[in-house]
Amino acid sequence: MSGIRGKYVIEKYFVGEGKIPLLILYREREEPMPTILCLHGFTGSKEGLLTLYLKFADAGFCSAAIDARMHGERFDPDFWVKFTENFPKTFLTAVVETAKDIREVIDFLGSKSFVDLRRIGLMGISMGGFITSVAVTMEKRIRAAASIIGAANFPHLIRNLASIDILPFKCFRREPMLNPDEETRRFFERYDPLNNLESFPPTSLLLLGGTLDNLVPKECIVPLYEALKPYYRNAPGDLKLVMYNVGHAYTPEMESEVISWFKEKL
Repeated sequence: MSGIRGKYVIEKYFVGEGKIPLLILYREREEPMPTILCLHGFTGSKEGLLTLYLKFADAGFCSAAIDARMHGERFDPDFWVKFTENFPKTFLTAVVETAKDIREVIDFLGSKSFVDLRRIGLMGISMGGFITSVAVTMEKRIRAAASIIGAANFPHLIRNLASIDILPFKCFRREPMLNPDEETRRFFERYDPLNNLESFPPTSLLLLGGTLDNLVPKECIVPLYEALKPYYRNAPGDLKLVMYNVGHAYTPEMESEVISWFKEKL
């Protein structure tokens, strides 16, 4: 934090009919800025990545962070009841509905003179990484994206979480996790990024993961990279995978990689 100093601008809004909580942070500049939408992880909030937004601002970016569905200022009083009773359905619904919110947020950002709509980025960590991958398949104004310790393969994610003895996941009902209902399986099929590969280009995509991650294992990241290679054969530099020898963590090395990626692609 020693390099962070000076004046920053913070603005807060509630966007659209759904009143999507939006936090914007930037340093004032004369020209419109490339803007990065930021997505937090499970049980987190938009305020939890404040240090990252400050670093983005120092690098010349504007950050635009929202609370995911059921999180932060959109917190559902029945949060733990719903996730405990049917984690797959509740999690996937939150992921997909938040991904759909991205379009409305970008529309709103277009009303801000300091935002360059030609240079929109999107990044997310853990649950936010899954949201990022889904959103890229829906919204083509996203020029570059970074999915960090979370990307795709929803069925494998759910099976893995059902097998680990870690709070809060060990408290969730096992039956919906081991045998998702038909509606949830249809959700998997429709929205899993692995089933929507043709919708990724031309967005530049960075995938980061941990080889020791026991929550979101490499099977939720590496297969997406391998499956996307043919779709980026005309622009191989727009698809990148980096795996680190860490667990489920967002590390300083990952952060440096993300900032470098957006500097190059935005």
